[in-house]
Amino acid sequence: MKPKSIILLSGGLDSTVSAAIAAKKTKPLFALTIDYGQRSAKMEILASKIICQALKIKHRIIKLPFFKEFKKCSLISKDQLPIALKDIWVPNRNALFINIAACFAEYYKADLIVTGFNLEEAREFPDNTKNFINAINQTLQYSTLKKLKVVSYVANYTKKEIYELGLKYKAPLQYIYSCYLGGKKMCGKCPSCLKLLQAKK
Repeated sequence: MKPKSIILLSGGLDSTVSAAIAAKKTKPLFALTIDYGQRSAKMEILASKIICQALKIKHRIIKLPFFKEFKKCSLISKDQLPIALKDIWVPNRNALFINIAACFAEYYKADLIVTGFNLEEAREFPDNTKNFINAINQTLQYSTLKKLKVVSYVANYTKKEIYELGLKYKAPLQYIYSCYLGGKKMCGKCPSCLKLLQAKK
């Protein structure tokens, strides 16, 4: 029997490919897209909705308006350009997202929380690493009765490898949105866009 899962989906490359793999290896209950006031929230939600339709997964949106207070974060503030890697850290974001997903997962009796953490971003952000996954899984052993587990099906891969993996699993890559600026079209210049372009080469 396949384990039940809840997927954290941003609509970007990593979470989309991880979701596509989860659609085959697990029984997804639904995907969660978090609106924390990021510039790209509208486009991420739209992309995630379409991706979920393609993968035949239910989609839900969670709003966290208090993040708008963090105006020094380039992913949130519309006054700071251009976006540098050092500016895109959002305080405790991934840990909070996982804990929100864990609330739903425990209530709806899911077994797994699926993320898009990957090898390339683990080099830049501590909350993308395998150590982070292991640590939060240890925490979930105490904070949930269900004994949930966080997994990422792209944890061992670079962006280029993730893109190739997406092709293998027939992920709906044509619908992904990976721009920090949130325009109707991806800018092609921010760090996220550049990484996606490099992955496609």
